[in-house]
Amino acid sequence: MRRSILSFAALSSVATIAGAADVQSISRLEAGPGNILFVADWKAARVHAIELAPAPQKAAGNFNILDLESLLSHQLGGARITVQDMAVRPGTDEVYVAVSAGKARTPALFAVTSDGKARRVDLKAAKSSSVPLRDAPSGSGSFWHETPERSFTVTDMKWRDGELFVAGLSNQEFSSTLRRIRYPFGAQQSVSSVEIFHGGHNLMETRAPVRAMSFTKLGGKPYLVAAYTCTPLVLIPLDALQDGAHVRGKTVAELGYGNTPADMISYTMKVNGKTEEYMMLVNFNRVSNVIPVSELEAANARPGIEKVVPFGQIAGLQVQQAPLAGALRIDNLDDQSFVLVRRRLETDALQLVSLGKDLSFRMTDHVSEYAFKGYSFKGDAWQQQNIKPRQDILLKQEGVPDLIKTTE
Repeated sequence: MRRSILSFAALSSVATIAGAADVQSISRLEAGPGNILFVADWKAARVHAIELAPAPQKAAGNFNILDLESLLSHQLGGARITVQDMAVRPGTDEVYVAVSAGKARTPALFAVTSDGKARRVDLKAAKSSSVPLRDAPSGSGSFWHETPERSFTVTDMKWRDGELFVAGLSNQEFSSTLRRIRYPFGAQQSVSSVEIFHGGHNLMETRAPVRAMSFTKLGGKPYLVAAYTCTPLVLIPLDALQDGAHVRGKTVAELGYGNTPADMISYTMKVNGKTEEYMMLVNFNRVSNVIPVSELEAANARPGIEKVVPFGQIAGLQVQQAPLAGALRIDNLDDQSFVLVRRRLETDALQLVSLGKDLSFRMTDHVSEYAFKGYSFKGDAWQQQNIKPRQDILLKQEGVPDLIKTTE
């Protein structure tokens, strides 16, 4: 009998062979190699690798979907939806949006294109393989009487060099966990527990998980950059994330209390003719942070934060702010643009829009002096040289080229 139980446990810990996807929930998405889309399923405590149908290789267009809710809800019988995640399919015009629908929070996945069309992916028919997440939280606990603890099994998920990095919780004493999973899935899975010092709380934390993460190289060595609730920013060398290891991350910044990070991506921009590396951290409760990797490099050479940081104080890094209030998820659309799911706060509209990486700004979000019919660029050389060319580009990208003003 004991041998049968052990055999069953061993079999349940390895990846399933390719077949129809049995997706019970979706918390995060991540584009993988080729036509693979990774789907984190917190109810099943598994990650599914869904094989998408081939798509034409083409440059992505400009996304100006100003009522995403109606577009998706219409295909779900009018049910109210909540966006769970969004991921760009590189080299195509497709952006994948995962939602939960209705009181039952039924998972649904859509491929959305820049022409304003959405196609629902049949998850039950999709070819996939999956892997169980070791030591997942039980299904019994909750936060604040409403949020299942198990829903934090996967809080973020990123693909890098043949591996899927999965942040979230485990059922262990030190429950903040980072997993490394090779694809194609096999039996091997690396699980590390993580602790950090949180200056805003004046506390060593081992339970609260990473909420958003990305990667960079510092001094030629690969690091995971992690953001936590109330926004400590932490560096973790990838070579420290070994199976069974207990890792202490280095806290290099405190970016503000009363906030939950929503998403983080790495990107590059040309500044004065030179390519510079950045990270964009979008937040649910604060403005977004533009983090130069040069700042992380300098911070990594200094001692980490090891003492209390008063509420309201920003410490450790000099970061810039980006006007992305209401952003829920963000991804790199191409080398020049981001795409984001946002809730536009003035109108309460759920939107899927693209915007340039240089300004992270949409002209049509604002009614400024330039928007008035009576304003003219005529006779103002400074405005014609410094403002009008950029405005013209923005208005074309945002689908309203008819509003471009002449200089006559």
